[in-house]
Order: sequence, then C-alpha cells, then structure tokens
Amino acid sequence: MLNSITWTQYVTAVISLLVCYYTFIGFRFYRWEILSLIGIKKIEGSGISISTVADFKKSYETENHENYLPKPALEIDISPLMQAFTDEVKAYLEESGSSVTANELLQSINLIILKYPVLKDAEYQQELVRYIFDEVNTRYPNLIRQSDIKQLLS
Repeated sequence: MLNSITWTQYVTAVISLLVCYYTFIGFRFYRWEILSLIGIKKIEGSGISISTVADFKKSYETENHENYLPKPALEIDISPLMQAFTDEVKAYLEESGSSVTANELLQSINLIILKYPVLKDAEYQQELVRYIFDEVNTRYPNLIRQSDIKQLLS
C-alpha cells in the first residue's frame, strides 16, 4: 500500500489539506481581520437602515451660520474674589491702629485693590466703593470721601 503513492503525492496532499484547514479556520474565526487586510471594512450596525422623510429633510435644511462663529466668552463668577477682597479689607481695618492717616489708609486699600485687578473692571464697582466707604466710616468716621475710593478703583 505504501508503494502505491509517491512522496511527492503525499507531500502535495498534506500541504493542500493544511491550506484548506487554515483557510477554513481563518475565514471561520478571523474573517473580518483578513478582509480588513485587503481593504474591506465591517459596517457597524445590526439592521437595515431605512431612510425616513425627516432624514431626507434634514439633509436639505440650511445650516445656521452662527454655529461656525466663535462663541462669546462665558461670564466668569467673581464672587469668590469679591469675598476674598472684602475679607482682606475688613481684616486690614481691624488690624490697623487708631492713629491712621487718610494717606496711609488709601495707600493700603490701593495695595489691596492691586491684588485683585479683575475687580476694577467689575460691573458692580459702585457697590464695591460703597462697601469700602462704609467699612472705613464705621472704623474711622469722616476720614476719607467716596470720591477718593472711586479714584482708586478707576
């Protein structure tokens, strides 16, 4: 029986069976990986896509020009800065001695204002001036005027 086939026929049969076996295993378990090597991609989705009238209308709707313009800057909440500023002014006034001149007081308040440059551009600058004036007036009555504080903030 071994004499009925040659070695060449045996090797050819084994190689062809191995090629068939690996081809079957490759397409059975690695189909999309093999197909992606030659450029065929799998489309994700588990159903047939049916186009509706609404989808058709969406494709012809005009786009809003404002979607492509830069968005305006969001308003920044400066309330934590305001709180820190008012706390610092209050702490300075409590720690300052009883013999403070108007110049020293204005210079110190100016130094505090310089720490918070955002507050100079605030829309509620009047409330800030009023707060500083009230705090200074409770501690040192009639020492400075509101116009002096307005001058610091401008």
